[in-house]
Amino acid sequence: MTTAPLTAGGLIARRDEWIALCAQAFCGPPWHEPPRGALHTVERLLGMAAPGQPGFRCVASFDPQGAVTGFAAGWLDTVLSGGAYQAFELAELVVAPARQGLGLGRALHDALLAEAAGPQLLMTLDVPELRERYARWGWTAVELRRPERDPRDFVVMRRAEA
Repeated sequence: MTTAPLTAGGLIARRDEWIALCAQAFCGPPWHEPPRGALHTVERLLGMAAPGQPGFRCVASFDPQGAVTGFAAGWLDTVLSGGAYQAFELAELVVAPARQGLGLGRALHDALLAEAAGPQLLMTLDVPELRERYARWGWTAVELRRPERDPRDFVVMRRAEA
């Protein structure tokens, strides 16, 4: 299993693979996302990877045959801080269902955040499984949110600066 940084070109070249991976990872619990959610996720990533977007970073993992097994992506933003300050947002952490529970998510998480300076924030579904996982990885809940047109609760979490 290899982990490597990705450029916008690397994302675009394998767009269909990213969509398929997101659909697999998010269709089951706890997300229960419809397939169109995978397309939305990848389109948002491609938009943030465009030239001129501040601080975009993406790392991916591949099996020995070169198939995508997971990725993590983030960027500099002020949305989660409510405009109070700029932070690096861990925006996506996606692992193929067959590879979950093997430490790949943590490896992608750590690789993505290794060079992210300043405050680090994320927003995830507010369920015990995800809250506990991120707490083990050094994150603390700071705010509950319910995004517009979504009946689910989410939690904004902050990671202590290293």
